[in-house]
Amino acid sequence: MSASQRPVPLTDLRRRAPIARQCIHATLTRLLGEVELRYEFYREWNGCWRVRVDVADRGQLDFTLLDTPGGGLLALPRPLPERWRAIGVLASDGSVWTVNEAGELAPMSG
Repeated sequence: MSASQRPVPLTDLRRRAPIARQCIHATLTRLLGEVELRYEFYREWNGCWRVRVDVADRGQLDFTLLDTPGGGLLALPRPLPERWRAIGVLASDGSVWTVNEAGELAPMSG
């Protein structure tokens, strides 16, 4: 897979924060059941947006926000919990992504 077919870091958060919240909530609800969340958006040194999510009574998770090749938004937990690799993470455009054995972001084959 070429680099142009992989998600790229999201550098412009304008009008995308609500989509990021929806993606994160959907991912965590799918994997953990109904959860109460608090979001803290911040920018990394390289300009990429990340989100620290406080999951009530369960701890914190960090997500990297990415633009998918299909124009969607992917909120990828970092590091990706091992048990989540098998089911992948759903992006807002319906694509599903995981991290392969080489540590590279890869689409889930269906």
